[in-house]
Amino acid sequence: MSSRQEKIRTYTEALSSDLEVPVKKRCITEATENTARSETAAAANTGFYQLLEHHQIGKGLAIDSCRKLTDKYLLAMVKVYFQRAKLQEEEYTTLNFFAALFLANEMEEETIFHDLIYPLGLGVEYQVKWQELRSKKLELWVRMGFKAWVSRSSCEEAMEDNPTHWAWRRERHHNHGLAIRFHARQRDYLYFSLPYISPAVCSQCAPKPPTPEKVRPDKELPFKMRMKRMWKKDNP
Repeated sequence: MSSRQEKIRTYTEALSSDLEVPVKKRCITEATENTARSETAAAANTGFYQLLEHHQIGKGLAIDSCRKLTDKYLLAMVKVYFQRAKLQEEEYTTLNFFAALFLANEMEEETIFHDLIYPLGLGVEYQVKWQELRSKKLELWVRMGFKAWVSRSSCEEAMEDNPTHWAWRRERHHNHGLAIRFHARQRDYLYFSLPYISPAVCSQCAPKPPTPEKVRPDKELPFKMRMKRMWKKDNP
């Protein structure tokens, strides 16, 4: 027994110089890693908000005035994708932005509007370069480990670092928030704000004038009472 214990003690002493790390040194290392991680996250957030100010992205957001392609939750998904893929500062480009936006629309939307991201991201040469955007989307998906689903709570968490930013005020009108069957779609369902082509305002998103009090039915009264009042108006 003594020889066995002596062998174990000798083996442990031989490894102790490699495995033993002082507590103080370990704490300093962890604090340094946490600081570096927080600085990296702050730089990534700054790079994302600076990218949103790019003229090409701003032009695309202006065309999508109904927020069918670029509402606040889809933009938050783009930010989450950038973080999951661990993009470097030089990789915060418009091409990667539209590739992530394309993937977000494919994940969450049930309409054909995501095909319009090709001309928004590539301009007039989109028919020639569309494969470049598609390959970027697939590359981004691989770098994320194929984790493209983002919960609503994760989107809201991504907005918390700058809640007053204009991107997080891009609310989609409820008329554009559902998957509507083809035969039931209104004329403005396919509306996009294209200069010299589209009307100035989408009729579905435009604020409706308030209904006069005389026209509004008094819904607080019971049905029989309302019918009685209508009968009195018709038969004075």
